[in-house]
Amino acid sequence: MKTLAIIGAGPRGLFALENLLYNLSASKKELQILVFDPSKFPGAGPVWYLEQADSNWTNITERALIGLKGRTEIDYLDLKIPAFPSYHEWANYKQEDTEPDTFPPRHKIGQYLNERFESLHTILKSSPNFKFVESKVVSLEFTNDKLIVKTQNESYICNETLLTIGHQPTKQSQQLKSWHEHANTNNGLLVFDEPYPVSKFDNLKNQTNRTIGLRGFGLAMIDVMRALVINNFGNFKIIDPSTFESIYYKSKTQNLKLIPFSLDGLPLIPKPLNPEIDAWFQPTEDEISFFKSEIETYAQGNKQADSIDFLIKPIAKIISRIYEDLGSKAMPHNLDSHQLEAIVLAWLKNQDYKNTLIQDKTIAVYDLIKSYINMALGEQSISLDFCIGQVWRHCQPTLYTSFSHSNLDDELIEEVIALDESTKCYSYGPPIESMQQVLALVDADVLSLDFTNDPDIEFINEGWKLKNNKGENITTSVMINSVLDSPKLLEVSSSIIENLIADDLIQPIHTKLGIETKKNGIVISSEIEKQIPIAVLGRLAKGSVIGVDAILECFGNRIKDWAKSFVERLD
Repeated sequence: MKTLAIIGAGPRGLFALENLLYNLSASKKELQILVFDPSKFPGAGPVWYLEQADSNWTNITERALIGLKGRTEIDYLDLKIPAFPSYHEWANYKQEDTEPDTFPPRHKIGQYLNERFESLHTILKSSPNFKFVESKVVSLEFTNDKLIVKTQNESYICNETLLTIGHQPTKQSQQLKSWHEHANTNNGLLVFDEPYPVSKFDNLKNQTNRTIGLRGFGLAMIDVMRALVINNFGNFKIIDPSTFESIYYKSKTQNLKLIPFSLDGLPLIPKPLNPEIDAWFQPTEDEISFFKSEIETYAQGNKQADSIDFLIKPIAKIISRIYEDLGSKAMPHNLDSHQLEAIVLAWLKNQDYKNTLIQDKTIAVYDLIKSYINMALGEQSISLDFCIGQVWRHCQPTLYTSFSHSNLDDELIEEVIALDESTKCYSYGPPIESMQQVLALVDADVLSLDFTNDPDIEFINEGWKLKNNKGENITTSVMINSVLDSPKLLEVSSSIIENLIADDLIQPIHTKLGIETKKNGIVISSEIEKQIPIAVLGRLAKGSVIGVDAILECFGNRIKDWAKSFVERLD
């Protein structure tokens, strides 16, 4: 009997195991299955860890989690694995179109995922064909056509391995190294390399007279911000439930000051308030079909693409139609669809492109956040860039499915991924409430937006002196990195990946991207004379696939394709 090792039992590993069992059940084939994961809560993984703070929120609406469908009953060998409900059924989710969207804390989704895994494990653990190893895999070796999976204490031999290990540590940047060196030579200075878990800031957040620099101005920064300010000295209070307008009230005097900064200094853009407003930006089924067809003609077909136009032209056509249909909800204009299309194309090629329909991003950051909040509430004329970002979000699942494992050249793949990343401040935007909290902290003089745009940083004995383009400066004694590195394979520092690269068993699709894989998930190795029996699903395959950071992609067709292909070739 052959043995498969699934390394990583987060959401992707969970869904891979479920689909593997479906296909084994249908084929009546037998298999020894080993699942490795060191987590206390398998199924959830570190992102959805059950014991993380309530202040870590998702950036996906519960409404959108309709894509977390349930599991039907599985009969495999002598085992009867029960069905498991969809997320909406499990959470007893109900919502009217005019009710605000809800964004659950991450641990709530983690609880769903962990319960779903345990409902499998409870049955599988009685089978001699299954073993769950609660250990971290430190290396994976390929010898004599067999794979050796090594944990710190044991070794296991298997025929094939599936890697679903998600976020991996990366090599420390030069900037962070220099910050640590500075902190090591000056007492009282602190540097944190990672934003999670936010519990590491528990001692820090109840200190007063601290000025803290936050490297990054994205979703992780907001989680860190909330963790620091919900403390013994103060908390948030919503003063207008219809808009989530909030205040930060201080129950005791505190002198905490947060200073976020990033390379472009631009804020995240909140998602629309409710289903009714979000529907303004929803393409029709025919438009989605048109978009899919246009992409696949180049990405999966024989037609050659020499620029990114194959992607942006069809989506620009959809966006221009939607913006026209917004009518009085849009910024005033007298342009036809072709003229709007031209502006959309120009903006997608260069987001510094200026037009009266594009939100002016040179205004004060506070006013910029307020403007986008009002658009998300439907209380202000919608700018064209806001519309582009929301339509892009609705088109993303189609893009991710149609573009993955494309036959485009590597440079064009990198360009498409870069464009998708650049729109994430809209498409992966936070709840309105998060951005209202940012404004509330500014009003309470707890957070400053004066240094967001790539400040000069000088090392001084007291810490780090940040200087903005107005000549203003502020000194921080703590630096927290909230930037989550993208999955560049050659920058990953975990032992299992470094070992596979050193043995030439995996290679990047591009120096700036992840592992190159086939459509069945099998890695493309430099040892081209043989197929290496290692498959990779998820974040580390970025480039071969895109959309790797979305929770719903963990339950998508790529996992189903891998399971079907694996069982078909199983002897």
